[in-house]
Amino acid sequence: MDPDTAIGGLHDRFPATRHSLFEAVAAAGTLPGDALDQVIALYWKPVYKYIRFKWRMDNEAAKDLTQSFFVSALERDFFQQFNPEKASFRTYLRMALDRFAANEHAARNRQKRRGTVPFDALDFDGLEAGALALADTDTPEAIFHREWQRQLFALAVEDLRAHCQHSGKHLQFQLFAEYDLAEVERPDYALLAQRHGIPVTSLNNHLAWSRRMLRTFLTGRLRGTTSGDRELRDEMRLLLFIEGGRGQ
Repeated sequence: MDPDTAIGGLHDRFPATRHSLFEAVAAAGTLPGDALDQVIALYWKPVYKYIRFKWRMDNEAAKDLTQSFFVSALERDFFQQFNPEKASFRTYLRMALDRFAANEHAARNRQKRRGTVPFDALDFDGLEAGALALADTDTPEAIFHREWQRQLFALAVEDLRAHCQHSGKHLQFQLFAEYDLAEVERPDYALLAQRHGIPVTSLNNHLAWSRRMLRTFLTGRLRGTTSGDRELRDEMRLLLFIEGGRGQ
């Protein structure tokens, strides 16, 4: 995991209930602050890397355009104009970003707008090393999708970590981190159980619980950034299909 995967640090908690984008907009007439925070938390990295790659902007220009894009979304009927019959919200946001970036690039005298977006300072510098390491064969669309997927899992893992800390399930998360989040080769199953002084059956149960909870948090994160149940199911199928293809 990157050190910059969470937005707002450990204060970001998984809520008891999370509404779809349509439900959130319908209830408030516009997207309320907590729902908007979920959209920004998931999409600021994909937006930044997409801009860096497709528009060949330097770090500062990409940072400014990223924040300007979200400000523009707040100032217009961005969320009300979304039609799930035409595209997923992820596709809608990327197409809107294309239009916004093209207009800003063509104008050249873009007015800088900062300080009105309701989120903490974003760790663009921590993200920059990854942006510079992108392969020449990557397409902007592939980069946007991959960063969306990566950020979604990172946020869900942070939700799981916070839940385990608050519910006293430190061992469950420690086992999950050592086995499922192993950066290289996964540890031997029996040796891992022995290291923590538990039987293999308990290790199985703890990992199964953590994986179920992770899927719950993934679903919750997606629910807050999709239009409803159909799009939620489609996005979950795509997400789990990709992870299955990686041998997870």
